[in-house]
Amino acid sequence: MNFGVVNETQFLAFWLCFSRWVAVLYQLPLFDNAVVPQLLKTLTSVILSFAFFPLVEGTLIAEVKSVGVDQIWALTMFHTMTGLILGFLVKSIMSLFVAAGSILTQQIGFASVNYFDPTQAQQVGPFERIVEWTLLILVISSGALVPMFKGVVMSFHSINFLTADRLFKSPEYFVIFFKSAFSSAIVLAGPLIFANLLMNLVFGIVARTIPQMNVLMVSFVVNIGMGLILFIGIAEEFFQVSYELYIEKLGVWFQFITQQ
Repeated sequence: MNFGVVNETQFLAFWLCFSRWVAVLYQLPLFDNAVVPQLLKTLTSVILSFAFFPLVEGTLIAEVKSVGVDQIWALTMFHTMTGLILGFLVKSIMSLFVAAGSILTQQIGFASVNYFDPTQAQQVGPFERIVEWTLLILVISSGALVPMFKGVVMSFHSINFLTADRLFKSPEYFVIFFKSAFSSAIVLAGPLIFANLLMNLVFGIVARTIPQMNVLMVSFVVNIGMGLILFIGIAEEFFQVSYELYIEKLGVWFQFITQQ
């Protein structure tokens, strides 16, 4: 049995579609885990490319014809890099919640309670995983990933090789994006940061008034106990605000793509 390519231009256009989707998919939550087989990631990218290719076929064929078949490597590099940028920005949105969980771990006193997570192939703390997986369940169950898929499809029209210069003329967006992600992580961990500062102030006063007490040892137990109680009290509000922040950041990401 012999196989051949009937329409070379159409086949190359599909290859470009796959190049962008696979770069995005490899960075999405769940798919960025080390335990997910590479074959599954690749096959999922092929399925998504096949499903959305009719919507972007015209734009990709125009790119191939304008650049030429001999320069397909340049188009492949461009679409792969674009997919990496789009996927990295989405991953950065989820990273702000992991950063908030890391701050919570430090403030409560669980900094030394780390374990090796084989899914991430790195050392993590308890609160990072709690926050990340809870937000991930909220995002998937609420259908908040639909705008992301829609944004990737629209990016083929708004961010293509013929208008590539517009993508690199928006440095202020990236500055504002990462600045807001950092400030959002601080805001989420704000209650525990304030409570930790207040407890340290109280223990400082106790250490001056009762020097016989081993304040250092007592503070470890009190910080952990009060931190856990406080987190239980603010957990509902914490995850509600986190979900709203995710929707907000994803909306900013979607506007950035559509306005290119």
